[in-house]
Order: sequence, then structure tokens, then C-alpha cells
Amino acid sequence: MKRFYTLFLVLIPVLSIAQSFERHLVAANGERIGFLEFLPPNYSGPKHPLIIFLHGVGEKGNGTSDLRRVGCCGIPSYIKRGNKMRFTWMGKTESFVVLSPQLSKKYGAWQPFYTDELIKYAKANLNIDPNRIFVTGLSMGGGGTWNFASSSQVRAEQLAGIAPVVAPCMMTNGCNIAKASLPVMAIHVLDDRDAPASCTINALKSINSCSPSVTPNVIMYASGGHYVWVKRAFDTAHDYQNPNMFEWFLAQNKTYAPNKKPNANAGKDQYITTTDGSITLSGSASSDGDGGIVRYIWTRLSGQEWWQGCPQYLDTLDERH
Repeated sequence: MKRFYTLFLVLIPVLSIAQSFERHLVAANGERIGFLEFLPPNYSGPKHPLIIFLHGVGEKGNGTSDLRRVGCCGIPSYIKRGNKMRFTWMGKTESFVVLSPQLSKKYGAWQPFYTDELIKYAKANLNIDPNRIFVTGLSMGGGGTWNFASSSQVRAEQLAGIAPVVAPCMMTNGCNIAKASLPVMAIHVLDDRDAPASCTINALKSINSCSPSVTPNVIMYASGGHYVWVKRAFDTAHDYQNPNMFEWFLAQNKTYAPNKKPNANAGKDQYITTTDGSITLSGSASSDGDGGIVRYIWTRLSGQEWWQGCPQYLDTLDERH
């Protein structure tokens, strides 16, 4: 008697999911460093810009079994949810490599050797562009970002840009950042009760006191508290910042000459004195001394609610009803 068997093939689709992998290295001082490594889907192509992300105080751990904690917040959390860290600037789309180390519980704050070692690791082992290395971090990690870049001019010169977010007062010497012509995008909020906004304000003063060729940028929210990093700081769209942090990173490169900020000029003040009325504002008098203006962004800073047309064009129409 012959037996017949039916073979069922179950086809399981393989999805391209963005994810980080656990890695470990031994630093020159003998310390073991655990970190998350994210390589974008198109990793084997041209060299990628690198982001080193420094976490906050709540994610400290042993670098092994605790390493998953790093994925809770900031950039690693976006990657965990599937973001491929792919962004477009000036018509060119690129993806970031991201390394996120875990600070040992025995340290009260980030130690510069963590970032030193990850930069060495990335240059030796990964397909990254050494002229586009960025450091960012939130809260304690923002302080670690300031501390690393300001601790020596040599360290600052390795970087193409930094973005400290709601950082405590951990600036060492702002002149090191100024002398390195290191671009800065600092993010803070005035009503921060955990890390006062004065920490960022004074850090910027420290840089500016040394006559930097690159003036540091700051985004200072009026309100939102310390936890603005949950949605605003690392916004991967344009819900809170335009350009967002990652687009700003793509605009930086150590091989470029220091960029000077353009002069924004919307013309003379205009007033609407009737209940219903409209005016047209023009940015045609704006100028950029060392390049061209990429785009115009109109934002209401204060006053009554009104309708605004064409917020990203040379001219915009404002109406009140």
C-alpha cells in the first residue's frame, strides 16, 4: 500500500526592519564598553555619516544584560520602532550609522573615553565618513556631549557637529569648540526644572566669548519641561523643527568652509488695523554672504492667531479674520 504525503510550504515574508545590534569592545584603559550598533539598509554603499548618541541617567547599566535599556529613549527608540535613519538635504538622500554606548553605573556622568573609543572603533571597522562624525545626547547625555567637545580642541576637531539636548552644566572650555570651528545645535527649554536652561545659555556664552568663526545655534522652547526630548528634540519629521536635527547634521561637513548664517530680512514692519485684512511679507531682501539661500520658513513668534499661506516660500500671505 502506497502512502502519499502532501508537503505544505509556509512562506514567511522577510521584512527589512531597522534594528540595532549589541556590540562590545575593550577600551585602552581596560574598561569594557557595551553599545548598540545600527547600520542602515544601504550600508554597503557610499560612506555614511556617523552619530554617537549618549543616553540619559536612567539608562546606565552593566553594558551587557542591561544594554537593552539604551533603546528606550532618544534616537535608539526611533530605530527600535523601525526608523531607518534616512534623510534628505539639498536633494541628496543619505542614511546614518548610529552607535549608542551604555555608561557604567559606577560613573556619575559621561566620561570622554567612551566617545573616544567609539570614534576609533567606527573609523577602523565601519563604512563611515570620518569628516561627518556627530555627537548628540539627552539630559546627562547632552552634558556628556558638551563635556567631550569642550574638553580639548583635538576632540572637537574630530567632529562635524554636536547637538546637546536639555543638557546640565558640563561645559569644560568653550574656547576649544570655538577654535575647532565646530558647528553646534543646542536644544533646551526655559521651564526645565531638572537641567536649567541657564546651563545651555552659559555654554553658548563660553563659546561666543572666544570669537568663533561658526556661531552656535540654539533652539530654546518657552515651555515643555525637561522631557521635550521625548518628541521634539529628535523629531524625524518637521513637527517641531525645520530643518530637523538630522537634516542639519547632513548640512555639516569638516571639509566645508565655516558657514556664516544668512541675514533674514522681511522688510519694514506692517500693520493690520481692520478686523479683516491681509498683508504680504517678502524675504527678497534677505542675503547669504557665503552661499545661497536654500529655503524660507515663516513662523509666528507672538501675537494673535492668523492664517498664514506659503510658509516655505519667498513671500507669504498673512490674514486676520
